[in-house]
Amino acid sequence: MDTSAFLSHLTAVFPGDPQDTDPVDPSWTAMTDEVAGYTGPNELAVLQAAAAVLPDGEAYLEVGTYKGRSVCAAAQGNADKTFYAMENFLEFGMTGQQARDELMGNLERHAGGANVHLLEGDCFTLMADRSVIDRPVGVYFYDGEHTLLSHYLALAVAEPLLADEALVLVDDASWPLVQRAHRLFLKRHPGWQVVATWDAREANDPRWANGLHALVFRRPSSRHAQRLSRTDEVLRIYQTRVQDRLNTVAWKAADRFPGFFKGAAKVVLSRSRAIGDDER
Repeated sequence: MDTSAFLSHLTAVFPGDPQDTDPVDPSWTAMTDEVAGYTGPNELAVLQAAAAVLPDGEAYLEVGTYKGRSVCAAAQGNADKTFYAMENFLEFGMTGQQARDELMGNLERHAGGANVHLLEGDCFTLMADRSVIDRPVGVYFYDGEHTLLSHYLALAVAEPLLADEALVLVDDASWPLVQRAHRLFLKRHPGWQVVATWDAREANDPRWANGLHALVFRRPSSRHAQRLSRTDEVLRIYQTRVQDRLNTVAWKAADRFPGFFKGAAKVVLSRSRAIGDDER
């Protein structure tokens, strides 16, 4: 993936600084009305631009596709590309087959006939299976579970799958916990850098939702280990064998007792997900 070409391409997608201008194409705003989701129109334009410069032989990978807004946007005009979307249908009160049917309907209506592979299950288990994706990942978009550990692992577990040069886009990146996870990860892993930050000025910003950051990964050498370090593998095992089970219980309880859990979440997350004067 030529990440410099992606950054240059953005000058044709936005009339000015992407932080402060709307995309040239107004259809991204329309898509936010037509497909349920949490990504803003500027984010959708960036995802489509990234997929547009994806070279042959590389794939677009998305984690946390929900009902398909982001992957549908990325696929616009990119029917010749290969897309992978991972979703466990756990968060936001989604219920199995019903949520899956809505996602598949959106892909049929809005993905422009692109080759989209839906991978169901835990992303940290799926990404650790090297047989799941058949080519290097040139563009990776993470919008999965939002904890310090999951955002750290979102980079660590994906690294072995990435092309020698890859673009990594992380949603909700204006949240302090995401930025802290990035700092921790970059200290331990060579070859990574943050190249663009499009931050939200408030929660659910009309352009950037809760922010989007672009990272570039360049593999330090062909001999660089394309597997997890021992420490990162231990963290991945904890996430998949312990934390995921706790999450499943918590989401089921939240669905049953929404009032209590909404209040508790507001207190617990008020700092880690605060944006500006937002006190959620």
